[in-house]
Amino acid sequence: MNKCTSFTSDLTFVAGQITVDGTLLIIETSLKEFDYFQRPVPKINLIILIIKDENIETIELNNVALMPTGIDLFSDGTLLLVQTRCLKDGANIERNARRYNPNGQLIDAFTLGDGIESVQIDETDTIWVSYFDEGVFGNFGWEQPMGSDGVIAYTMNGRKLWGAGSFDIADCYALNVAGTKEVYFYYYADFYLVQLNENKDFVRYRVEGKNTLQQFMFDKAGLIGQIDSYTIMRFTVRNRTITPKEKMQLRDERGKRIIGPVFMRGKYLYVYGRDGIYRRSF
Repeated sequence: MNKCTSFTSDLTFVAGQITVDGTLLIIETSLKEFDYFQRPVPKINLIILIIKDENIETIELNNVALMPTGIDLFSDGTLLLVQTRCLKDGANIERNARRYNPNGQLIDAFTLGDGIESVQIDETDTIWVSYFDEGVFGNFGWEQPMGSDGVIAYTMNGRKLWGAGSFDIADCYALNVAGTKEVYFYYYADFYLVQLNENKDFVRYRVEGKNTLQQFMFDKAGLIGQIDSYTIMRFTVRNRTITPKEKMQLRDERGKRIIGPVFMRGKYLYVYGRDGIYRRSF
């Protein structure tokens, strides 16, 4: 992999995401740890890094009453932050999605429900949200959870456009939105990986083995998947069956192993290493 920047930081890494055009977003804070169930949610200061090629843009968000786990960009440059947990207390429902302009000003807030696994925005500004089991079946005050379909597409202000209810998703493990014609999700209990084309046509791949994909991406040789924080694997794809082949190691130009948070989306792969940020496109 090639180093795109030598950026390092003493702040706490919170979350990261690749945008649909291959830009890397990173959230950092001076806090050392989060309690995602703490209520009321404490106000915190966040640093957002927008990394495109060798350039880094920084946005400061102050006094944010949100503990973010998801981040992405809309086509107009505004920023979406999402918190995985969303408390419903009777008629009081948290707005766990917030939109900021490039100056760090809050311009919208809305609800995307509890139990959010992943959030990604496509090139039409549709927000794709995947949910883990508590978001599908309900918890944290939700008897009729918003995430019951497992994967849902929303407008940029949180209105539901489409849901994957016909797939019987109990827990969506991984989401990869490469574009409107390439929305991939991997889910339990069927262990299928689905490619969705504009919410209409779809292809199912059976994933073999006992590995659970936390994230994944396709390349010319098959599929690359992250199994856990330390394990990346190569999979073969044949006759709509995805089969584990071998473990992989991510290395720099000199062959040194890169250790740190890994991000996959579309054809892009990033690693936030100890001495910088590395990138490869397939």
